[in-house]
Amino acid sequence: MNSSGLIAAAAILLAIGGSVALVLPAVRRTGLGVVHPAIAWLALHAVFFGAGAAVLAATGTIDPGAAWYVAGVAFATALGVLVSDRLARRRGTEVIARVTAVGADTPDPAPVRPAVVAGLLGLALAAVTPGLLATGLPLLAADPTGARSELAGLVVQPLRVALPAAAVVAMIAALRRPSLGRILVAVLGIGLAVAFTVLLASRYLAAELAAALVVAWLLAGRRIDVRAVAVLALAMAFTFGAVQVVRAPERSSGRELAFALERTVSRVVLVQPRTLDALMDAVPAETPFFTGLTWLRRAAPLVGRDDVPNLGYWIYPRIFPDQDPGIRGYAAPGLIGEAWANFGLAGLALFAGLGVLLERLGALVTLRRRGTSDLAAAAVLVVVLARTHALGLNGALVLVLLVVGWRVLASGGLRSLARDAATVLRWRS
Repeated sequence: MNSSGLIAAAAILLAIGGSVALVLPAVRRTGLGVVHPAIAWLALHAVFFGAGAAVLAATGTIDPGAAWYVAGVAFATALGVLVSDRLARRRGTEVIARVTAVGADTPDPAPVRPAVVAGLLGLALAAVTPGLLATGLPLLAADPTGARSELAGLVVQPLRVALPAAAVVAMIAALRRPSLGRILVAVLGIGLAVAFTVLLASRYLAAELAAALVVAWLLAGRRIDVRAVAVLALAMAFTFGAVQVVRAPERSSGRELAFALERTVSRVVLVQPRTLDALMDAVPAETPFFTGLTWLRRAAPLVGRDDVPNLGYWIYPRIFPDQDPGIRGYAAPGLIGEAWANFGLAGLALFAGLGVLLERLGALVTLRRRGTSDLAAAAVLVVVLARTHALGLNGALVLVLLVVGWRVLASGGLRSLARDAATVLRWRS
């Protein structure tokens, strides 16, 4: 261990702890608790970047500069939340709304159109069907990783919205008007959705589905028993590890448990800070900052830059130099990696803007948390923005637009939604 690495690791812990303190006023004002978008984002930042960066910096595995950047990102985001919340307190009201548990005695101000929800899910499934017909279900295929690679890009994005949104709708319907039939439909539907994501050998689809359901449950004013949380966490860890083993049978044979544990720790805790470290090592030492062109790669030649790569594919060999060069692996840089590659330290300003967005989303969610369609859209949006540790700017924008489109088509009621959105955008709430 080295002193500079230890100092950087300590800075991460202080920054994340301080960031939580900075966002707590916004959390209290909305009454959203742990599912406030800022808290959800900070939690995933701590898991996917903070913990790994602290350990790797303390052991000298990555440059301390990467750890300091992780700390700076947390602080900049929290500062954006704080500034936005202070402005809202001056222009609006200190308390937005009281928490009301969604149940049989609460009216539904934003009901869904069941046929439209089913239709949107059907269209999302239809988009991935050609790939499934060509390769089969990845979990059952001879080459799960190769089969899984066919389900990537834009074609799978509608499924990331329509599947969890439909599952949330089924759950809220059972909460709002409980009956044996609705409860059975919800349990069966959610079970099938989980099974489908597992058959796709997709870690993130299963995780996003589970996260959206938990967020929606809490937004609906319900509580989660600590034992239920423990069971859910164990189930997710088992599923994640099992998918790792299935996707790499040649490397896990004979040591499945150890491989699942090692791979899970690597993929969840270590790979994101290592990706950031590799990007900070390469940019600007080997190539100049891209100044936003990684988000507009096709337009880059128009301004004289012909060297703008897809960051995930470009950086992967630097993280795994011993891997077969024939494997075109992808290491998701996330918004953090993109911010550095494009702007360096100035990229921290992006996270101040993200903090403002998270705080304003929290305000809108609080105003709209009683309607079924609003709950479903809000839950998916919270998960999408919290997932910017792995999602880049373009990917996040695509998903946000898909969520907005789903909400509009699934329910309507645009006049009241537009009114509340305008109120939030004027910092009047």
